Amino acid sequence: MKKSLLSLAVVALFAFPASAQPGPGVTPAPQVKPTDAPRRGGPGFGPGVGSETPATPAPAAAKPAAPAVYDESADAKADVAAALAKAKKEKKRVLVTLGANWCGWCRKLDGLFTKDEKIAPALAKSYVPVKVDVGRMTKNLDLAASWGVDPKKGVPLLVVIDEKGNAVKVPSTETLESGKGYDTAKVLAFLETYAGH
Repeated sequence: MKKSLLSLAVVALFAFPASAQPGPGVTPAPQVKPTDAPRRGGPGFGPGVGSETPATPAPAAAKPAAPAVYDESADAKADVAAALAKAKKEKKRVLVTLGANWCGWCRKLDGLFTKDEKIAPALAKSYVPVKVDVGRMTKNLDLAASWGVDPKKGVPLLVVIDEKGNAVKVPSTETLESGKGYDTAKVLAFLETYAGH
């Protein structure tokens, strides 16, 4: 009889888990949450037993997309024609930058041209700047070819156009680089050299 009572008790434990409602007069067993369990592990050991800490760190929040530097829907020929008309009136040269929004070096050069406290004024003094988007080397290639340059060899590309509308032969932007960026002194020297004064 003792054996059958013990068997009945074991069956009852498995048949009626702690989450089931107990009968009248029976005190329910306390529920242990994973966060109540003692933490084990620690830095470098992963999550503790019973811990709700994930085994891998949560992914970093995605960075917002950087604003476009090149207008991908612009009419490059019209933009260059307008820049040439303005440059002629102001007795300046046009500085065309061929590049694309996906190009890190294009973004760095644009940052210098628009935000650097020495370069931005030097550019504005002698040039009318215009940016021409080349997309994934599929856009405005005919315009680039008319100036004797090929964006497929690398961007950004600079083209200086004189007061007569002719492209002036200029060196590659690689000559303006230094380490992981552009050398401010080299960029200033470039702008001064090709200003046409």
